[in-house]
Amino acid sequence: MSFPKANKINAEKYVAGLSLFKQKVAKVKLSANESALGPSPKAIQEYKKVANNFKRYPDSDGTFLRKLLAKKFHLDFKRIILGSGSDQIFELICKAFIRKGDEVIVPQFSFIIYRIYSKINGAKLFMLKKKI
Repeated sequence: MSFPKANKINAEKYVAGLSLFKQKVAKVKLSANESALGPSPKAIQEYKKVANNFKRYPDSDGTFLRKLLAKKFHLDFKRIILGSGSDQIFELICKAFIRKGDEVIVPQFSFIIYRIYSKINGAKLFMLKKKI
């Protein structure tokens, strides 16, 4: 019996947020999309309404939420995608559109996830560098 071999990926590792934060005087860190204000009181109220129902798996397609958003913004709900963060949505976009050998241009000081998912999907990466 042979086991499947993993693809070899030559990409940087994504390391989340707190790197040098503990050494800084700042009390609020916004680089990881954290809120200085905490959740909205309305969000807390809605959370409390549904908290007892967390024993169920959520709708994996987000149909209810997509239909609600579509109605509010006058969109076709089939054209709305949801993810647990922008990096997951970017991953889906890369899987859908990037083929091995495609060329992707990424700004030098952009979110590292752009480079990681582009490389994972076989793209040739070109770094757009700007002198500051």
